[in-house]
Amino acid sequence: MQIHLRTRGVPRKLDYGFLTPAPASRWWDAYSELTATERPCLLAVTSNGRPRVLISGVPSTRTDSVGTLIYYTLVLEGSPDAAGTEGAGQDRHTMLTLASRWLDDVAGHPEGRGVLSELLDGLCSSTEVDRLLAARPSELTAERKELTARLAIALASLEPVPTATLAHSTTAPSPVQPAERWIAGRAAPGAGTAFLARLSALLSGEDGQAHLLNLVSSAEDITGLPPGPGPLAVLIEGGMVGDPATRAEALPQPRSEVVVSAPKARWRKAAVPAALTALILLLLGLVLITGRWT
Repeated sequence: MQIHLRTRGVPRKLDYGFLTPAPASRWWDAYSELTATERPCLLAVTSNGRPRVLISGVPSTRTDSVGTLIYYTLVLEGSPDAAGTEGAGQDRHTMLTLASRWLDDVAGHPEGRGVLSELLDGLCSSTEVDRLLAARPSELTAERKELTARLAIALASLEPVPTATLAHSTTAPSPVQPAERWIAGRAAPGAGTAFLARLSALLSGEDGQAHLLNLVSSAEDITGLPPGPGPLAVLIEGGMVGDPATRAEALPQPRSEVVVSAPKARWRKAAVPAALTALILLLLGLVLITGRWT
């Protein structure tokens, strides 16, 4: 599993960047209309057996030079080749533990301040953060590697939050648990338990998505979600928009691209021969007119 940590420094010139080597792509940008990474959120996507998780908006006790709150982003990416191995089992445990801890932190504090904030603030000092961000990504490689190793050990040492003790949550069964696609407020009855169950399936290699989003308030807002195969679970974070207690609701299946595009494709196929025929007739007409006048 690859682990990446992003934050910013105290000086204004040290903007947000990765302290560890950066991921190969910013895949989470596809969700920018649905969630703001500076606020508590979670994105989890498994495609072709490869799980990817982003936990962002984790608040630090640090502030920048003008007093703005600094936050952390964690990106964890598994490998499809590791499925079924002992290492993959540990990776799944770490990701699931992080998710349960993050949901508990978000439920217990308006800004999500809790176990993860304390862990990340204690992992590296403000001085170390500023030094790594001031250097080029290709510099201080040994220090970045050592930080990544410390981060992996710290995350693996976390204990999961039992679903029965998730802060401000309930283990009451969700009314849409059997549904493949659903949305609910993070504090709705059974939502946290159902979300972690869906996430566990994804981390085991099942394609699908599970998200905690802070810019959605209802099922209608999910229309802009990037398409993907498999089940979908969405929690409404509720810190900026929406109600975290929104009751669970089943989401409709996405319309098949094949079905939608088929009529258009047939129209295009029919239009091409028709346009060609019209062009031929026009040319013949011009030839006849030219011959009559000559």
